[in-house]
Amino acid sequence: MRSGSVKRAALVVLAVAPLSCGGGGGGGSPATPVLPTPPPSGWSAGTVVTVVSGETDAPVAGAQVIVAGTPHVTDGAGQAVVQAAAEGATVDVEAADYLTRQTLVRYAVTRLTMWPDNAKLPGDYTRALVYTASTVSDSTSIVPLERLPPRVRTLALVPSDALAADPKSVAAHRQAADYFNVAVEGRTVFSVGGTADMTVPTRIDAADAACEGKAGRLMARVTVSRYEVTRAEIMFCGEGPTRLPTPIAHELAHIYGLGHSPDPRDVMYRYYDPRDEYGFTERETLTMSLIYLRRGGNTWPDNDRTAATSGTRVRVFVD
Repeated sequence: MRSGSVKRAALVVLAVAPLSCGGGGGGGSPATPVLPTPPPSGWSAGTVVTVVSGETDAPVAGAQVIVAGTPHVTDGAGQAVVQAAAEGATVDVEAADYLTRQTLVRYAVTRLTMWPDNAKLPGDYTRALVYTASTVSDSTSIVPLERLPPRVRTLALVPSDALAADPKSVAAHRQAADYFNVAVEGRTVFSVGGTADMTVPTRIDAADAACEGKAGRLMARVTVSRYEVTRAEIMFCGEGPTRLPTPIAHELAHIYGLGHSPDPRDVMYRYYDPRDEYGFTERETLTMSLIYLRRGGNTWPDNDRTAATSGTRVRVFVD
Protein backbone atom coordinates (compact mmCIF):
# COMPACT_ATOMS: atom_id res chain seq x y z
CA MET A 1 0.00 0.00 0.00
CA ARG A 2 2.72 2.46 0.90
CA SER A 3 4.69 1.97 -2.31
CA GLY A 4 1.50 2.40 -4.37
CA SER A 5 0.72 5.68 -2.62
CA VAL A 6 4.15 7.04 -3.42
CA LYS A 7 3.70 6.27 -7.08
CA ARG A 8 0.33 8.01 -7.18
CA ALA A 9 1.74 11.10 -5.46
CA ALA A 10 4.52 11.34 -8.00
CA LEU A 11 2.02 11.20 -10.82
CA VAL A 12 0.06 14.07 -9.31
CA VAL A 13 3.17 16.26 -9.07
CA LEU A 14 4.01 15.61 -12.67
CA ALA A 15 0.52 16.50 -13.79
CA VAL A 16 0.36 19.77 -11.84
CA ALA A 17 3.88 21.06 -12.49
CA PRO A 18 3.25 22.27 -16.05
CA LEU A 19 0.23 24.30 -14.85
CA SER A 20 2.30 26.23 -12.31
CA CYS A 21 4.82 27.56 -14.87
CA GLY A 22 2.42 28.40 -17.68
CA GLY A 23 0.92 31.42 -15.93
CA GLY A 24 -2.62 30.60 -17.13
CA GLY A 25 -3.87 28.29 -14.43
CA GLY A 26 -1.51 28.89 -11.56
CA GLY A 27 -2.79 32.32 -10.55
CA GLY A 28 0.54 34.11 -11.27
CA SER A 29 1.07 37.37 -13.22
CA PRO A 30 1.16 37.10 -17.03
CA ALA A 31 4.62 37.20 -18.58
CA THR A 32 5.60 40.63 -20.02
CA PRO A 33 5.75 40.42 -23.83
CA VAL A 34 9.16 41.07 -25.36
CA LEU A 35 8.86 43.83 -27.97
CA PRO A 36 11.24 43.84 -30.96
CA THR A 37 14.04 46.39 -30.83
CA PRO A 38 13.30 49.17 -33.31
CA PRO A 39 15.92 49.58 -36.03
CA PRO A 40 18.36 52.46 -35.55
CA SER A 41 17.47 55.67 -37.35
CA GLY A 42 18.57 59.25 -37.77
CA TRP A 43 21.71 60.85 -36.38
CA SER A 44 22.48 60.81 -32.67
CA ALA A 45 23.95 63.85 -30.93
CA GLY A 46 27.67 64.09 -31.68
CA THR A 47 27.47 62.43 -35.07
CA VAL A 48 30.39 63.47 -37.28
CA VAL A 49 29.40 64.45 -40.82
CA THR A 50 32.12 64.60 -43.48
CA VAL A 51 31.81 66.75 -46.61
CA VAL A 52 34.01 65.83 -49.58
CA SER A 53 34.43 66.82 -53.22
CA GLY A 54 32.73 64.48 -55.66
CA GLU A 55 35.56 65.20 -58.10
CA THR A 56 38.66 64.60 -55.95
CA ASP A 57 37.29 63.01 -52.77
CA ALA A 58 39.20 65.71 -50.86
CA PRO A 59 37.61 67.24 -47.74
CA VAL A 60 35.67 70.46 -48.20
CA ALA A 61 36.60 72.89 -45.42
CA GLY A 62 34.35 75.77 -44.47
CA ALA A 63 31.19 74.19 -45.86
CA GLN A 64 27.98 75.17 -44.10
CA VAL A 65 25.97 72.10 -43.10
CA ILE A 66 22.43 73.01 -42.05
CA VAL A 67 20.69 70.13 -40.26
CA ALA A 68 16.99 70.63 -39.51
CA GLY A 69 17.58 74.39 -39.59
CA THR A 70 20.66 74.41 -37.36
CA PRO A 71 23.92 75.48 -39.07
CA HIS A 72 27.32 73.87 -38.59
CA VAL A 73 30.64 74.57 -40.35
CA THR A 74 33.13 71.94 -41.47
CA ASP A 75 36.73 72.09 -40.22
CA GLY A 76 39.94 71.54 -42.19
CA ALA A 77 39.16 67.82 -42.43
CA GLY A 78 35.76 68.58 -43.93
CA GLN A 79 34.03 67.44 -40.74
CA ALA A 80 31.32 68.88 -38.52
CA VAL A 81 29.86 67.51 -35.28
CA VAL A 82 26.10 67.83 -35.57
CA GLN A 83 23.09 67.80 -33.28
CA ALA A 84 20.70 64.87 -32.94
CA ALA A 85 18.36 64.70 -35.94
CA ALA A 86 15.49 62.41 -36.80
CA GLU A 87 15.48 60.20 -39.86
CA GLY A 88 14.27 62.27 -42.80
CA ALA A 89 15.22 65.67 -41.35
CA THR A 90 16.44 68.15 -43.96
CA VAL A 91 20.13 68.66 -44.69
CA ASP A 92 21.51 71.54 -46.80
CA VAL A 93 25.21 71.83 -47.61
CA GLU A 94 26.59 75.04 -49.09
CA ALA A 95 30.20 75.60 -50.18
CA ALA A 96 31.99 77.82 -52.67
CA ASP A 97 32.56 76.18 -56.09
CA TYR A 98 29.91 73.48 -55.52
CA LEU A 99 26.23 73.11 -56.27
CA THR A 100 24.11 73.39 -53.12
CA ARG A 101 23.41 69.88 -51.86
CA GLN A 102 19.91 69.23 -50.53
CA THR A 103 19.30 65.86 -48.94
CA LEU A 104 17.84 64.15 -45.88
CA VAL A 105 19.18 62.60 -42.69
CA ARG A 106 19.61 58.89 -43.35
CA TYR A 107 20.96 56.48 -40.75
CA ALA A 108 24.66 55.64 -41.24
CA VAL A 109 24.93 58.00 -44.24
CA THR A 110 27.24 60.70 -42.90
CA ARG A 111 29.56 61.21 -45.89
CA LEU A 112 28.18 63.93 -48.16
CA THR A 113 29.71 64.37 -51.62
CA MET A 114 29.49 67.72 -53.37
CA TRP A 115 28.93 68.26 -57.12
CA PRO A 116 31.44 70.80 -58.51
CA ASP A 117 30.33 74.13 -59.94
CA ASN A 118 33.54 75.68 -61.21
CA ALA A 119 35.40 76.55 -64.39
CA LYS A 120 36.11 72.88 -65.09
CA LEU A 121 32.51 71.75 -64.60
CA PRO A 122 30.13 74.77 -64.59
CA GLY A 123 26.63 74.37 -63.23
CA ASP A 124 25.11 75.33 -66.59
CA TYR A 125 27.00 72.46 -68.21
CA THR A 126 25.71 69.98 -65.62
CA ARG A 127 22.16 71.25 -66.05
CA ALA A 128 22.34 70.70 -69.82
CA LEU A 129 24.09 67.32 -69.73
CA VAL A 130 22.24 65.71 -66.83
CA TYR A 131 18.96 67.54 -66.18
CA THR A 132 17.71 68.55 -69.64
CA ALA A 133 15.25 66.23 -71.42
CA SER A 134 17.13 66.11 -74.78
CA THR A 135 14.48 63.87 -76.37
CA VAL A 136 12.78 64.07 -79.75
CA SER A 137 9.54 65.35 -78.18
CA ASP A 138 11.08 67.61 -75.51
CA SER A 139 14.57 68.99 -75.91
CA THR A 140 14.67 71.76 -73.29
CA SER A 141 12.63 70.90 -70.17
CA ILE A 142 14.45 70.42 -66.87
CA VAL A 143 13.90 66.83 -65.70
CA PRO A 144 15.10 64.62 -62.81
CA LEU A 145 18.29 62.63 -63.18
CA GLU A 146 17.78 59.18 -64.74
CA ARG A 147 20.44 56.49 -64.65
CA LEU A 148 21.24 52.82 -64.94
CA PRO A 149 20.23 50.93 -61.79
CA PRO A 150 23.10 50.20 -59.37
CA ARG A 151 22.48 46.47 -59.90
CA VAL A 152 23.59 46.77 -63.56
CA ARG A 153 27.29 46.02 -63.33
CA THR A 154 27.62 44.59 -66.85
CA LEU A 155 26.03 45.81 -70.08
CA ALA A 156 26.26 44.09 -73.46
CA LEU A 157 25.59 45.57 -76.88
CA VAL A 158 23.88 42.90 -79.00
CA PRO A 159 24.01 43.70 -82.75
CA SER A 160 21.34 42.24 -85.02
CA ASP A 161 22.36 39.36 -87.31
CA ALA A 162 22.89 41.81 -90.17
CA LEU A 163 25.15 44.05 -88.10
CA ALA A 164 26.99 41.11 -86.56
CA ALA A 165 27.88 39.95 -90.10
CA ASP A 166 29.56 43.30 -90.86
CA PRO A 167 33.14 43.41 -89.47
CA LYS A 168 33.27 47.23 -89.60
CA SER A 169 30.07 47.50 -87.57
CA VAL A 170 31.28 44.98 -84.99
CA ALA A 171 34.57 46.87 -84.68
CA ALA A 172 32.71 50.17 -84.14
CA HIS A 173 30.50 48.58 -81.46
CA ARG A 174 33.60 47.27 -79.67
CA GLN A 175 35.33 50.64 -79.85
CA ALA A 176 32.25 52.35 -78.41
CA ALA A 177 32.21 49.85 -75.53
CA ASP A 178 35.92 50.52 -74.94
CA TYR A 179 35.26 54.29 -74.80
CA PHE A 180 32.84 53.58 -71.97
CA ASN A 181 35.09 51.18 -70.11
CA VAL A 182 37.76 53.88 -70.00
CA ALA A 183 35.27 56.59 -68.99
CA VAL A 184 33.51 54.73 -66.16
CA GLU A 185 36.66 53.07 -64.77
CA GLY A 186 35.08 49.67 -64.23
CA ARG A 187 31.96 50.78 -62.37
CA THR A 188 30.01 49.13 -65.20
CA VAL A 189 31.67 46.80 -67.71
CA PHE A 190 30.59 47.24 -71.34
CA SER A 191 30.99 44.51 -73.94
CA VAL A 192 29.67 43.35 -77.31
CA GLY A 193 27.63 40.15 -77.17
CA GLY A 194 27.53 37.61 -74.37
CA THR A 195 25.47 37.62 -71.18
CA ALA A 196 25.13 40.68 -68.96
CA ASP A 197 22.93 42.33 -66.35
CA MET A 198 21.43 44.37 -69.19
CA THR A 199 21.53 43.75 -72.94
CA VAL A 200 21.03 46.54 -75.48
CA PRO A 201 19.98 45.30 -78.94
CA THR A 202 21.15 47.35 -81.94
CA ARG A 203 19.61 47.20 -85.42
CA ILE A 204 18.93 49.10 -88.63
CA ASP A 205 15.33 50.16 -89.29
CA ALA A 206 15.17 52.74 -92.06
CA ALA A 207 11.36 52.51 -92.08
CA ASP A 208 10.99 53.96 -88.58
CA ALA A 209 9.01 57.21 -88.65
CA ALA A 210 11.70 59.06 -86.66
CA CYS A 211 14.21 58.46 -89.47
CA GLU A 212 12.33 60.77 -91.84
CA GLY A 213 14.37 59.35 -94.71
CA LYS A 214 17.69 60.49 -93.16
CA ALA A 215 20.15 57.58 -93.32
CA GLY A 216 22.60 59.31 -90.98
CA ARG A 217 20.19 59.34 -88.05
CA LEU A 218 20.24 57.00 -85.10
CA MET A 219 18.35 56.85 -81.84
CA ALA A 220 18.15 55.31 -78.37
CA ARG A 221 14.82 54.10 -77.02
CA VAL A 222 14.94 53.91 -73.24
CA THR A 223 12.32 52.50 -70.87
CA VAL A 224 12.50 54.15 -67.45
CA SER A 225 10.82 53.12 -64.20
CA ARG A 226 11.36 54.94 -60.89
CA TYR A 227 13.98 57.07 -62.66
CA GLU A 228 16.07 53.99 -63.49
CA VAL A 229 16.60 52.50 -66.94
CA THR A 230 15.04 49.05 -67.21
CA ARG A 231 15.27 48.43 -70.98
CA ALA A 232 16.97 50.06 -73.95
CA GLU A 233 17.75 49.62 -77.64
CA ILE A 234 19.76 51.50 -80.26
CA MET A 235 18.34 51.87 -83.76
CA PHE A 236 20.10 53.14 -86.88
CA CYS A 237 18.35 54.70 -89.89
CA GLY A 238 21.12 53.60 -92.24
CA GLU A 239 24.38 51.71 -92.45
CA GLY A 240 26.72 54.68 -92.04
CA PRO A 241 26.45 55.31 -88.26
CA THR A 242 26.74 51.58 -87.50
CA ARG A 243 30.38 51.74 -88.57
CA LEU A 244 31.35 54.72 -86.39
CA PRO A 245 32.16 54.29 -82.68
CA THR A 246 31.38 57.88 -81.61
CA PRO A 247 27.64 57.92 -82.48
CA ILE A 248 27.21 54.47 -80.92
CA ALA A 249 28.94 55.69 -77.74
CA HIS A 250 26.69 58.77 -77.84
CA GLU A 251 23.54 56.61 -77.75
CA LEU A 252 25.00 54.42 -75.01
CA ALA A 253 25.57 57.57 -72.95
CA HIS A 254 21.87 58.45 -73.26
CA ILE A 255 21.15 55.01 -71.79
CA TYR A 256 23.72 55.65 -69.03
CA GLY A 257 21.98 58.91 -68.05
CA LEU A 258 23.38 61.78 -70.12
CA GLY A 259 21.48 64.25 -72.28
CA HIS A 260 23.02 66.55 -74.89
CA SER A 261 26.09 68.67 -74.30
CA PRO A 262 26.39 72.33 -75.37
CA ASP A 263 30.08 71.75 -76.22
CA PRO A 264 30.81 70.61 -79.82
CA ARG A 265 34.02 68.95 -78.60
CA ASP A 266 32.01 66.44 -76.54
CA VAL A 267 30.78 63.02 -77.62
CA MET A 268 27.38 64.15 -76.30
CA TYR A 269 27.10 67.18 -78.60
CA ARG A 270 23.80 67.05 -80.47
CA TYR A 271 25.40 66.45 -83.88
CA TYR A 272 28.25 64.07 -84.65
CA ASP A 273 30.97 64.50 -87.25
CA PRO A 274 31.48 61.30 -89.31
CA ARG A 275 35.22 62.01 -89.27
CA ASP A 276 35.41 62.01 -85.49
CA GLU A 277 36.66 58.93 -83.69
CA TYR A 278 37.52 59.79 -80.11
CA GLY A 279 36.50 59.00 -76.58
CA PHE A 280 34.67 60.99 -73.95
CA THR A 281 36.16 64.28 -72.76
CA GLU A 282 37.43 64.78 -69.22
CA ARG A 283 34.35 66.58 -68.01
CA GLU A 284 31.98 64.08 -69.60
CA THR A 285 33.88 61.37 -67.73
CA LEU A 286 33.70 63.38 -64.48
CA THR A 287 29.95 63.82 -64.95
CA MET A 288 29.53 60.05 -65.35
CA SER A 289 31.34 59.45 -62.07
CA LEU A 290 29.11 62.00 -60.30
CA ILE A 291 25.94 60.40 -61.68
CA TYR A 292 27.15 57.14 -60.12
CA LEU A 293 27.03 58.88 -56.70
CA ARG A 294 23.46 60.14 -57.06
CA ARG A 295 20.07 58.47 -56.75
CA GLY A 296 17.77 58.23 -59.72
CA GLY A 297 15.27 61.08 -59.39
CA ASN A 298 17.80 63.60 -58.07
CA THR A 299 16.54 67.03 -59.17
CA TRP A 300 18.36 70.14 -60.34
CA PRO A 301 20.64 71.41 -58.97
CA ASP A 302 21.44 68.59 -56.49
CA ASN A 303 18.37 67.59 -54.49
CA ASP A 304 17.39 64.01 -53.60
CA ARG A 305 14.70 64.89 -51.07
CA THR A 306 11.92 64.22 -53.52
CA ALA A 307 13.62 61.32 -55.34
CA ALA A 308 10.53 59.15 -55.04
CA THR A 309 8.62 56.91 -57.40
CA SER A 310 7.66 57.63 -60.97
CA GLY A 311 5.64 55.81 -63.58
CA THR A 312 7.12 53.70 -66.34
CA ARG A 313 7.67 55.62 -69.57
CA VAL A 314 9.66 55.44 -72.80
CA ARG A 315 12.07 58.20 -73.81
CA VAL A 316 13.40 58.48 -77.35
CA PHE A 317 16.66 60.31 -78.14
CA VAL A 318 17.08 61.07 -81.85
CA ASP A 319 20.49 62.17 -83.16
